[in-house]
Amino acid sequence: MSRVGFVVHPGRPSATRAAESLVAWLRERGVEVDLLGDGGAPPSGPERSLDLVVSVGGDGTFLHAAHLAARVGCPILGVKVGRVGFLTEVEPEEAPRLLERAMAGTAHVEERLAILAEPDDARFEPQWALNEVILEKRARHRLVRLALYVGDVYVTTFSADGVIVSTPTGSTAYSFSAGGPIVTPTLRCLIVTPVAAHMVFDRSLVLSASERVTLRVVGEEDGLLSADGRESLELPVGSSVRIGAAPNPGRLIRREDAPPFHALVREKFGLPGGDPGSVAAVVRDDRPSVATVVRDDRPAGSPSGIDRPA
Repeated sequence: MSRVGFVVHPGRPSATRAAESLVAWLRERGVEVDLLGDGGAPPSGPERSLDLVVSVGGDGTFLHAAHLAARVGCPILGVKVGRVGFLTEVEPEEAPRLLERAMAGTAHVEERLAILAEPDDARFEPQWALNEVILEKRARHRLVRLALYVGDVYVTTFSADGVIVSTPTGSTAYSFSAGGPIVTPTLRCLIVTPVAAHMVFDRSLVLSASERVTLRVVGEEDGLLSADGRESLELPVGSSVRIGAAPNPGRLIRREDAPPFHALVREKFGLPGGDPGSVAAVVRDDRPSVATVVRDDRPAGSPSGIDRPA
């Protein structure tokens, strides 16, 4: 590994300090470092030779960096500075250990399905996304009407604030906020979720990753398309966009002892309740059964149908 690019959250001093420490660590070992900015916009052409992209910040910073890494085909390491995230799982003090493994070629790299949105008239470049693509209304007080096709089959027309096409990785992001399901991120599927649909059918569709979705803007309102929160791109009435699995997946360097996905779900969303395993053991060992209580306390011939022994 000879060249690493850094994408750092610009508004967090702790992210800047963590990045400076990691940059110094790499340079001491002869690795060339490029500082790429928070938007993942590299200087002229250095991404062509990057071996790794390091994101320092939160999940938003990670998504910008993942877009850049996908253009090169190199993996990405997410260093967490701030709140618990689903994408950034490595603490700054843990990062050198994973960088050493990346340098040695022994890092654990997990591939994640990404999607590609392609307009029918080439009005903008195909848009790559690790989390989601959303086609939404342009005017705040209006609805957008979007005809949905799966392959060549017309499914329905949504009158809504928008429609999200999400990956499993993005199922805990905007799609979740719109009522979509939480999906294990290593599955290969597409999730189509309307946003505030003004119609009876407002449920998500879960599709095979081999299928392609087409959204066509119909009605009177233009649409705006955005991939992973990047700049919105206009889709006028009559135009459409095709969305399917991208040929270049996201490649995430992960800790081998990373917490299970559903443990993160519990922590991130503050799910109530405790593990009942130990409580159940106490009940089994120490408490009398309900039937025993009934036999001891009820008179013979009681309505329960359980008679006391003679």
